[in-house]
Amino acid sequence: MPPDTIVERESIARSRRIDPAALAGIEAEIEACHRISTMKRIAEVAPFVCLYLTGACLAACAQGSWWMLASGVLLMGVAMNTLGILMHDGLHGLLAKSPAANHFWSFMCGLPLLVSASAYRKTHTDHHFEFGRAMDYGTYRQHLNKPLLVWCAYLLQLVFGSVLYILLIPMLGMRGASARVRAMILIETTLIAASAVWLVKTFSAGQLMTCWIGPSLVMMALTNLRGLASHALGDPEDIHLSSRTVRSNALVRFLFLDENHHLEHHLFPQVPSYHLARAHRLVWDRLPRALYAPSYGRFLLGFFRSLGRMSLAPLGMVRPAELAAEHEN
Repeated sequence: MPPDTIVERESIARSRRIDPAALAGIEAEIEACHRISTMKRIAEVAPFVCLYLTGACLAACAQGSWWMLASGVLLMGVAMNTLGILMHDGLHGLLAKSPAANHFWSFMCGLPLLVSASAYRKTHTDHHFEFGRAMDYGTYRQHLNKPLLVWCAYLLQLVFGSVLYILLIPMLGMRGASARVRAMILIETTLIAASAVWLVKTFSAGQLMTCWIGPSLVMMALTNLRGLASHALGDPEDIHLSSRTVRSNALVRFLFLDENHHLEHHLFPQVPSYHLARAHRLVWDRLPRALYAPSYGRFLLGFFRSLGRMSLAPLGMVRPAELAAEHEN
């Protein structure tokens, strides 16, 4: 990549971060949000390991009970949903302090999802550095010149987003990647394919459906909704309206590892998931404007209303200070 292009990318990335003036007086608190903590990460992950094991036990003990089987698959799927979020943190170097350990755990999180960590890192880096530009495949308007096509892309993401991502991310990751990154993508994709073949040969179709495929469908539905709510119907030219914060309830915030604070993630991409809620509390009332939804259900309601009008106007634009005053009253 030519040096002037690197400078341009860094300039674009800086323009898509929070105004330093908004952080006056809380710089130390924001800096603390960037600290990586192994113990916090273990405490964050442990409940979901237990959740998956609980779901597996329920499914194993179902003995023809459809509700026990369905409950077990649901619990395993909810637990698996965190793998994509954890891998996402790994792409930002936030899973472990050691780069080698960080990449290993990123790869391990992506393995059950059939996603190469190196390919995901390449495309996700482009997403942050070129948000709304040609190399960003997390938003669509720059690639599609008609509202109808953008809406088709939104609907495809909602229904098939995870499947399409599995199929496309290796190819998209190869675009503009260095020889080393391309080699890593090929190696990881080969290991993922070999692991999938081993699973199919080792376990029965019923076991795979119960403990992997079924939970993966639950995970994909959650991932598709979370991903759509993050950027759909935003304004990529305005950092405050480019990503959406979904307040939701305590349970959903817990299950999504606070990734519902996606605007805060784009403002502070090096803040690990277990500090996103704190970053949200620190800066929310200081933002001049933001995209906001009270819940994922309310987001979907507004989404389909906009679909009926074929409108691509920013959905859920608020002034956080005014919103906070309304909540207090």
